[in-house]
Formats: sequence, C-alpha cells, structure tokens
Amino acid sequence: MPQRSYRNRITEIWNILYLEQFQKNIRSKSPEIRPGEDGHGNFFVKTAGLPFVKPGDAPRGIVFRDDSFLVVYEKWSVITDRLLRYKYHYQRPDGWFVRYDMEEEDQAGHPKRHLQASVLSEGIRLPTGEVSCEEVLETIAEQLIR
Repeated sequence: MPQRSYRNRITEIWNILYLEQFQKNIRSKSPEIRPGEDGHGNFFVKTAGLPFVKPGDAPRGIVFRDDSFLVVYEKWSVITDRLLRYKYHYQRPDGWFVRYDMEEEDQAGHPKRHLQASVLSEGIRLPTGEVSCEEVLETIAEQLIR
C-alpha cells in the first residue's frame, strides 16, 4: 500500500477547491493550506492559524465571498495511511458555526466522531460517522454559503 504524504493530501483538497463551484464562492482564490510533521510518524495538514475558533474570530482559513470561513485540521498516520484526527470548523460572520470533529480516542460523553453547532447547547456533541474535508466543502457550497 502506498504511503500517504502531506503533498498528496493537500493536492486532494486543492482538486476540490479548483472546481468552479468553489472558485466562484472563495474570496481568496488560493487559501493557505500548510503541512507539518509531529515527529511520531504522523503528518498534519491545516489552514493557517490555530485549529480552534471562537465566535468573534476574524475570518481565516478558506474564506468565502460572504465572509464565512472554514478552518481545516487533519492528522494522518504515514505508516497506516489512516486519518487519526480532524477538525472542520465552518463559521459565518454572525458567529453561527458548525464543526465536525474526530478525536483520536473515545471519551465518556464525548463521541470520537461528532458534530457541534452554535444552535446546540455548548456541551452537546452529536455522534456522526467519519466525514471528509471534501464532504464538508461540498455541503458548504451547496447549502451554507449565503
């Protein structure tokens, strides 16, 4: 099995962003997606800045024409070619947000894969299946950009 590299993963994400449905909706036509390694046989890809977003934060990451934005963080195992962790945080200028998270391990009351949203109480995490960055981008383009 070929090992995944951060270059391959960034290319996969860019292949979606280059589609017309995204180019017409992206404010910056080339948002920064950075690679890195954690020194333990894993790599990550992320948009610029911290992967955690607060309601009043300025747009960053992949910024759309309506000033909404998506912050992306993925951690991959190079050896097993497996996605270990992710955060896909989409937020509108008014503070409304939806975030898909996958933690490396299950925690009590905190499903490994879950959805959080501003319309839910702060401690509510709805269980989900695994979600890809590509699926989140498609949902944003089809349903969320105003």
